[in-house]
Amino acid sequence: MGKTVTVSIPSWVDEDEFRRIVDKVVKRLEGRVPVEELRRRLGVRPEDLAEDLDAVDVETLKARERLSL
Repeated sequence: MGKTVTVSIPSWVDEDEFRRIVDKVVKRLEGRVPVEELRRRLGVRPEDLAEDLDAVDVETLKARERLSL
């Protein structure tokens, strides 16, 4: 999936040089996709990203670790 961009360049700009520079920039960006775009393509909604975490009693965990040593 791509986008088409129309650009007006001044007459003093070499068209071939301009194309070369634009191609170089596009190639450098290749493989990079913004997270928002990736989520949209995969159909991941913000509510899908939420995780429910259980509360943990740290003192109980420390006591278990001491007993297991």
